[in-house]
Amino acid sequence: MHRPPLRSLLLIALSAALIGGLLWYHGSGKPLAADEVNHYLARIAAQQQSPGGRHDLTALREFLEADDGKPFYTVNLYRYNAQAAYTQPTSAPITGIAAYQRFSRAMVPLLLRRGSHPVFGSTWIGTNDNKWDRLVLVRYRSRRDIADLFSSEAFADASAHKWASIADHERLLVQSVNVPQLDLLTLLIAGLVLVGLLPGLWVMVRGVMAIPRQLGQAKPGASG
Repeated sequence: MHRPPLRSLLLIALSAALIGGLLWYHGSGKPLAADEVNHYLARIAAQQQSPGGRHDLTALREFLEADDGKPFYTVNLYRYNAQAAYTQPTSAPITGIAAYQRFSRAMVPLLLRRGSHPVFGSTWIGTNDNKWDRLVLVRYRSRRDIADLFSSEAFADASAHKWASIADHERLLVQSVNVPQLDLLTLLIAGLVLVGLLPGLWVMVRGVMAIPRQLGQAKPGASG
């Protein structure tokens, strides 16, 4: 029976993994249903952490009910406290920046599990006349994902560091219009990587497969 060459199998497996990853990253594109919105808001309202996420549930409901199923971005502006202002006593005083770093270390894994991630974060260069210390741009796969994030106990716990760190903040919600979607760029880059790597990978696999044959040929013949 004819077997497909190993190179073809590798290409199929890598292509399937790439396509699956892109589909997961882009999301289903299905807007939230009314019962989903109620489910997430009920979970958020039931959270007992203090200070917790401090959500405006009315505004959040309007945002979730207007879901179009598409990815979106948040533009976050932060001004830090000089010293972190925790509502619960801590072991030792820390700066507002240090508290925000604690929040970020908890937040990034929560985002990644939901196909979301920070895109850009920066402090200002040179002299500026605005009041903000930091700008952070975050890509969310969908409104379903941000609702799931907000309703998680891990986010509510981590929010203590966020609110301790900042004296003021502002969040803007935007969608990509003129910038190409990241998944298309990923597809292009991954395709170029595959084209460049597969020939070398095939040579390496053939070399490994040839080792047993070469060892067999190197055995001395039987003596009479």
